[in-house]
Amino acid sequence: MNITISGKDFKLSPAIKQYVEGKMSKLEKFNHHIQRIGIELDVDHNVAKGKKNRVEVWVTVPGGTIQAGIKAEHMREAIDLVYPVIERRLVKDKEIRRSKAIRRRQH
Repeated sequence: MNITISGKDFKLSPAIKQYVEGKMSKLEKFNHHIQRIGIELDVDHNVAKGKKNRVEVWVTVPGGTIQAGIKAEHMREAIDLVYPVIERRLVKDKEIRRSKAIRRRQH
């Protein structure tokens, strides 16, 4: 599994990079066929208050890409909020693929 982390409009610190890698590497237990995970961290400097930190995650699995994005007030908060969203989508995708495979075998 390949994890790519990029920072847009801010310097990506080693602490944030390590935090993201640790969090996203846990996704492999939900789907063992993950090929690549791409994470983009962004700070919107035009927002005076509120949700200015954005995290976008793309998980490439055989047959497609699963994507989720979240905005939050703090970067770690955004990372923590996007994780369960991408986790649910991975589990749902795996269940859909499994049910389709079972239906194909029955015919």
